[in-house]
Formats: sequence, C-alpha cells, structure tokens
Amino acid sequence: MRMTRYLASLSMAALLAACGGGGGGSSGGLSLSAGGSSKPEAQATKTLATPDVRNGSYRVYAANGTQQQLSVDFDAGSYTMTDNLGVPESGTFAEDFTEPGTYVFASSRITTAANTSRFRVTSDALVGAFPFQTAYSSPAAYAAQPFVAARDFVTTAALLDGTYNRFSVTRSPGGAQDSSILSMRLSGSGTVLEFCNDAIIYKIDLCPAASKRTYAVTAGTDDAWVATNVANSSDVANFRVARIGGQNVYLGGGVSVSPAQQFMRIALPESSSWPTTRGIGSSTTGSWGTNLIDTASSVRTSTGTDDTYGTLTMPVDSTAYANQPLGIRGVNMSGASKYFAMQGGELSVLVGARSNTATQGYIQLNLIDTGAAPDARNGRYKVYATNGSRQTLALNLDSKRYEMTDGAGTVASGSFAEDTAEAGSFVFASSRITSTANTARFRFATDTVVGSFPFAVAQVTPESYAVRPFVASRALVKTQSALDGTYNRLGINLTATAGDSSITQIQIASGGTVLYLCNDNVVYRIDICPAASVLTYTVSAGTTVDTWRIVNVANPSDNGSFAIARVGSENIYLSAGIVPSTPTRSVFRIGLPERATWPTVTARGGATSGSWGSTAVDASSYARTQTLPDGTSATLSASLGTMGTNGPVNMRAATFAGPAYHFASQSSKLFAMVGSRNPATAGAMEIDLID
Repeated sequence: MRMTRYLASLSMAALLAACGGGGGGSSGGLSLSAGGSSKPEAQATKTLATPDVRNGSYRVYAANGTQQQLSVDFDAGSYTMTDNLGVPESGTFAEDFTEPGTYVFASSRITTAANTSRFRVTSDALVGAFPFQTAYSSPAAYAAQPFVAARDFVTTAALLDGTYNRFSVTRSPGGAQDSSILSMRLSGSGTVLEFCNDAIIYKIDLCPAASKRTYAVTAGTDDAWVATNVANSSDVANFRVARIGGQNVYLGGGVSVSPAQQFMRIALPESSSWPTTRGIGSSTTGSWGTNLIDTASSVRTSTGTDDTYGTLTMPVDSTAYANQPLGIRGVNMSGASKYFAMQGGELSVLVGARSNTATQGYIQLNLIDTGAAPDARNGRYKVYATNGSRQTLALNLDSKRYEMTDGAGTVASGSFAEDTAEAGSFVFASSRITSTANTARFRFATDTVVGSFPFAVAQVTPESYAVRPFVASRALVKTQSALDGTYNRLGINLTATAGDSSITQIQIASGGTVLYLCNDNVVYRIDICPAASVLTYTVSAGTTVDTWRIVNVANPSDNGSFAIARVGSENIYLSAGIVPSTPTRSVFRIGLPERATWPTVTARGGATSGSWGSTAVDASSYARTQTLPDGTSATLSASLGTMGTNGPVNMRAATFAGPAYHFASQSSKLFAMVGSRNPATAGAMEIDLID
C-alpha cells in the first residue's frame, strides 16, 4: 500500500543521531595399575550421581476417566505414559524457566498452538496435564487433560477412616459429560464406606436416609480397595487412597459399562479450614495456570491451548451453606458458569456444577505452591518488532532470564538486570550487542512489554543485528466484534538498503468484519477521506486465534494480517511481516486509538536509530534525551502542531530543525512517532511506554 505523506528535508543521519533436583553424590576409589610397574597403584576418584529421588513409577488418575502408569526419569528428562490398554507414549520433558518447578511434556500428540501438557511435583506425587486420548474418540484424538499421579498409597484399612468431600467427572459416548459433588465417610477401621447421593449437597451426617448409600470395604490388589453396596452386590467400586502432603486423598477412575462412562473421582478430607492458597495446575479446557483462592474470590490466570493468556476472577461463597459439607465452597453461583471448590493439604480442586450445562464435566486440579509467589509479569509475550518480525519473548523476573524466539525457532537467550539509573527499565544482556553502549532494554505495562532488542537487520544477508524497538503483548483480542475502532496507524517499510514510512488513519467496523484505510497524499480523518482514496478490506480469522487477516476487496493481492493488543484498557493495532515485493520489504505497523485528548506525558523507549531515551510531550512540544549505541548522548526537540480540520485529532506533526516532519500519536500507555515519507526521515520510528 502506497501512502504519500508530508515531506521533510532533514537527513536520516541527522535525525537518527538526534532521535532440577536430586542433588548429592557418592565417590569411591578406582584402582589403576601401570602394567608391570612396581610403583604403587594410582588412586582416582569417580563421582557417581545419586539418582533423583523423584524418579520412578506413579499410578495416574486422569480426567478422561482412565487409570494409567507414568514412569519418569528426572536425570534423563524422559518419561513413559502407559495407558489403560497397555499402550505406551514416551518422550522427554524439561523445566519451564518462566515457571520453575513446572516441567513440560514433549509429545507428538500435541498439535495445539501452545503446549499446556506439563506437571509439578511434590513428595511421591505429580499433578499436571497430559495429552490423553479423548474419551470414546474414534479414531483416537488427544487433548491436554488434568491428572493426579501418586506412588504412596494407604495399605492399612484402619488408616482409611475419615470424612471426605468427593468431586467426580464423567465422560460418555457422543461427548456428553457430567459432574457430581458429594460428601462421604470411611469408618469402622476402613470397613464401611457411606456417601450421600442426593440432588442437594448434604453433610454426610445430615444425609436423608433414602439418599445414603452404604458399602462394605475389603482389600483389593495392588494397593486398591473394593467397596460393595450392601443393598446391591452388583454395585462395586474400586478406589485407592494416596498420601499426598501428609493427608489422605481418595482416588477413583475407570470405565463403567452400564451406562457406558469413563469417570474420575477425587476426595479430600473434610475440614473447616479455608486458607488462602495459590495452586498451579490444569483444567479440562486444556488451560494451564495458577488459581488464587480465598474466602472472597477465585482468580484463575492461565494460558490456553490456543496460546492466549487471560485472568478470570469469580466470587467465592464466604462460608458453606447450612447443610453443606465443611470444606466445599460455591464459586460464581450467581453467574452463568457455576463451580464448586475444595482444598486441603497440597491440592486445590474446582469442579463444574452438575446443574449448570456451561460447566458440567469441568474439573481443575492444582498443586498448591507454598513458596513465595513468582513475579506476576513472568511468562510469554507475543512480539511485534520494527524489523518486521513476529517473535516470542519469555521472561522470568525472579531469575532475570529471557528467551527471544524468532519465527524459525531460533532462540536468543540470556540474562537481564534492572537499570539502576532508570527505575522500571531492564537491560538485556546479549552477545549480539557489540556497540559501545547497550541500549537494548524494556519496560512493563499490564500484560505488555515495550522495549528494544538486537534483532536481525531487515533483509540483510549475511545476518547482522541492530537494536530496534518492539511491542509485545499477552493480551491480544480474540473476539472479532471487539476489534472495532478508529486507529491512527504509523508504519515503516524496510528493504536491505532503504526505508519508507506509512501514515494514515484506519477504521475497523461492522463487528470487526471490515477495515477502511485512507490512502491519500494528505493525512485525512477516515470519515472525510475522499471516496476515491478509501480502500476497503474484509477482515476474517487469521492463522491463530488472536490474529486477523485482511484482503483488499478491489485487489486481493493486497492482503496481510494484524493483531489488536489490549494496552492500558485500550485497543492497539499491531502488524509485522514480509511483503514479497521487488525488492522484498519488511513492514511494521502500530495503530493508536483516535481520541480527543492530547495530555502532557513523559515516556521512555527506543528508536530505530538504536537509541534509548526519555521523551516529554505536551500540547505544542516534543523533547527527548537519549543515548545512542556509540555511547553518545543527545537531546532532540520539536514543535508539535495539529493536523488541521481534516486530519486525525490524536495525531501531531512534529517539526524538527530543518524543518523535518515526523508524525506522532499517543494512547494512555504508548507514544509512537514515525518519520515522514521524505527520504531523509522515512523508516525512522520511536516507540515509548508512557510513565
């Protein structure tokens, strides 16, 4: 798309110049003799690593309603999951550095955008998710589903006794699923099991006589127990009781024939205690994340298999109802999606309400983390870089480590440190940086990272690197109707030898299905753009759930993709990619929302000159103090003018000495400026995060 803009005469050079675990070991003497020598034998020491105590075999209870066997080797980073039919799935696993203590399964079964099949470890137990076969699928389909795996089980009948709260989920042919929530009791030195099978969730002591079911319990095989209904001997249940976190955890799972069902059951000891806990685990939607629960709310922060990140806050009943078991709380009971929660020891569990079609069959299994909560900013962000690339940035603020992964899977990793001279800024360490000054750094807004990084220089061979700005988000819009808005879009186009700029206003309308762009020599507001200059694009779902494809109605070869990030409660348009023109171009676009206000702000960020600095903007002026890669410092200043009666309201023309035009726009959290199409300033861009 060709957008001719205001001209400027300042040279580009002048502008850019101004603008695991286990541990331990054992050793022993190894006798070595020099053949035939009469000298004493030389002694050498060989250290033998002690096997990780977590290694071994665990019995798995999976939310798809199967019992399986998981063998893990933390020393080799390998596993084998053997299903209920004896079919093994083997692979490797590795720790996720953004969430220490979480290990990620590698498996050919995983074909989703994000791999949420992972696990965490406690003494003699694992809690996580695995790509199990979807119940009754034919041909076999696989999906990340929660599991609890244990290897320490109660084998003495008298130690079974106690009152428990039990959650269950079932899977039936055709995709039907259901939940159940009830109280139960084991007594008589492990010989009697009672549970309350009623539409109301009663305490076991208050269960109506007609709803109580009583079973005789006897020892089974392989640490299992067999419960037989005293009134119906054909009603038989098998279960185990694991020891997890120093308490009993009832586990059941398997296949029933009439009716055909696969089921999972988990029960925790009854308790009046309801502490604030932070659990980490999986749900039957495939999400992986944390759940912070207290007496007032449940806050689930997670990543889905579609690689989208989000937070869901729901109210929690402050106490149990009068007849309800202690240790069970209703969650979001006045909302459309209703749940029940229980917790105890090292486990936190949520299950969908049986009467709620929106949540029937849902279960969330979390291992409670008793350590200090990690930095909430840890995680993965989707990067739109001004070199025209889309990448992924993984950050751990606790260990101060990062990984920047490009579209080809190449990982640039290293450490970062807070800039002691500029609070809130962090400096990337990278072997790619060979300049006198390191200007690669970043700052945070909620779910957003804005900074500069040593990316590959656009379209240059052999590959070289230069510090360039980027915007990264983990809060991209995935609902099409939420795309609507008018945006002041600033962009750059880069070839191996030259740069160009793009300045225009666009509008996304009609529930996110149409995009209008003003392609004119003058920067008009879209609503008064000459009809002949308005380009119309259709908008449809992109290759991922949070990207969107546009196609020019009059010229289908004019197409591309974009995303909308939520930054400071506003929509921000982002696009980056390669245009197969002659010569090939790398392009970047950022669109800030049209609005009437132009507040005075201070912002910090990077520019395509490689600089990093602080920018002050008010109604009529722009001033920037910056450091360039060569170590020199500079101050830039410009006057700001409105775009006139026909131009965008939230855009300013910046006139530097010369004069040289640039164009700027701002949102509540971002300030962006691009050079005009004059060759002296074309392709120059600055992106700052507003303080």
